[in-house]
Amino acid sequence: MNYNLVKKISTYILSFVLTFTVPTILHADDILKGPIPKKSKFQLDTRFTYTRNEKGITTLTNNIIGKYWEGDRLGKWVFINVPYKSVINDQESSNGFGDITVGVGPGGRINNLHILSYFALTFPTGDSNERPALGNGRYDKKIGVVHTFLTNDKGFEIDTTVEYNLTGVNNKDINPPNEFYFGFIFGGKINERIRFATGLTDLVKANGDFLLNSRSVLRYTFSPKIHLEALIDHGIQNHNVLKYDGLSLFLRYNL
Repeated sequence: MNYNLVKKISTYILSFVLTFTVPTILHADDILKGPIPKKSKFQLDTRFTYTRNEKGITTLTNNIIGKYWEGDRLGKWVFINVPYKSVINDQESSNGFGDITVGVGPGGRINNLHILSYFALTFPTGDSNERPALGNGRYDKKIGVVHTFLTNDKGFEIDTTVEYNLTGVNNKDINPPNEFYFGFIFGGKINERIRFATGLTDLVKANGDFLLNSRSVLRYTFSPKIHLEALIDHGIQNHNVLKYDGLSLFLRYNL
């Protein structure tokens, strides 16, 4: 028996299965991402997310994100994202921590254009052997930039995210295709407390697989320290990446 051939075929099969079963990561395209708070150096960001894909797999995720930033025209920021997940399908379910991400980078402002860039590393802290899997079982390196453009009266905004994910080799000796992500939303102020924006997000893998989503965001500001966001995602078009519908609630507190 040609064991190398068997191993190669098994690897291709497992890679194919992973393409259709690993839950899609929900990126954080939302309102006013770029401006660094002038009076707060720390922010606690809690995100509750519900998604259900076209195969009937439901994922509930609670992301706890801590951020530190400083500077205005030129500054820096660091963040850590700790997810806790519940993944449910028709036959089985799993609960536990997902893959933790830590990032750092420069940020700044050019007039009304606010920019945050970052380099991040995702650690395989989620159990990838659990069924359904809670993690990817690999180290990923991410390079990205987010920006917000505001008009002088802050009545209108354009927000974008660009990220490139260098995927690592997982614990099954598979190196999935690298990923490019782009998100774009625009909108503005409805009144002094409410903002609304809508747009598109697109995940494209190096092998040509992709997922195109629509995204709508509604933000309510309780005070300069606290705001709440609701996000709705809907799959529009895809190729070998599962479509999903999602609802998220983000609660942020500036310390």
